[in-house]
Amino acid sequence: MTLEEVRKQIDVVDKQIKVLFKERMILADQVARVKAESEDAIYKPDREEAIITKLTGDVDDSIKKEYTALIKRIMEVSRKYQYGRTLELRNCLDVSFVTEEPKVKKLAMLKHELYICQGYSRDLVNTVSDYEQVMELIRKDEADAGMGIFEDISYGVSDSLHEALTMNDFYIYRCDEVLDEGHRKKVVTFGKQLVVLPEHNRLKIVFVCKNKSGSLASVLSMISDYGVNLTEIHSVPFRGGEWNYRFYIELNGNLLQKEIQALVFQLINETETFKILGSYFCEQ
Repeated sequence: MTLEEVRKQIDVVDKQIKVLFKERMILADQVARVKAESEDAIYKPDREEAIITKLTGDVDDSIKKEYTALIKRIMEVSRKYQYGRTLELRNCLDVSFVTEEPKVKKLAMLKHELYICQGYSRDLVNTVSDYEQVMELIRKDEADAGMGIFEDISYGVSDSLHEALTMNDFYIYRCDEVLDEGHRKKVVTFGKQLVVLPEHNRLKIVFVCKNKSGSLASVLSMISDYGVNLTEIHSVPFRGGEWNYRFYIELNGNLLQKEIQALVFQLINETETFKILGSYFCEQ
């Protein structure tokens, strides 16, 4: 058999797969309708593992891993579709935000970062020694917002600010670039409410993966399936019963978009912990 003849047979098989895929997605839509009405969970890992075990039981070992990978991807694509349909059928995204940027008269920031303060009179800025104190001033309404260096493009991110935002209910809503002696720095403004404006093009999130093999790869593949570009990613280890990692990701997107809402909905349900750290516009 020639290569051209083999390719023609592959084309026939691919067309058959296409027909079956369409039939499967019709069934996935029916599942989404039932689960939207019953509020049942879309992601059931134990059930998926049982199905994979059953389907691969009689598959030759030489192609079992490949077939397993195919089945997993089909399930992932089906879940993606179901999350989007569920949001359409039942507005259940549990994320609160406002659509107007707050007015800031009083600002709080670190003493040694006062030099990056822009657009505010330094005489009206309350300076402290750490980000927990910055956030305490905002909680007490002694400051309307906080400001800090989120990232030095030349050296790396601010772990202390990432940690403070992760452990407290504060959100970035502005991101400006400051050039300091040849170093480009991301300076962010944050407050007590998540603010989402139509012009925002970045979403900052943090999550912890479920403790299973390939969980990070699955999350990254999920983000790719939504056609969303990652503009930044880094991890930070932490101790929570056992060693684990928080993954910080900046996405190119806006929470007002249906696709981004579906992605966030899926991440909330398929990661161990998840939080939005901010929504903002960034020129980079």
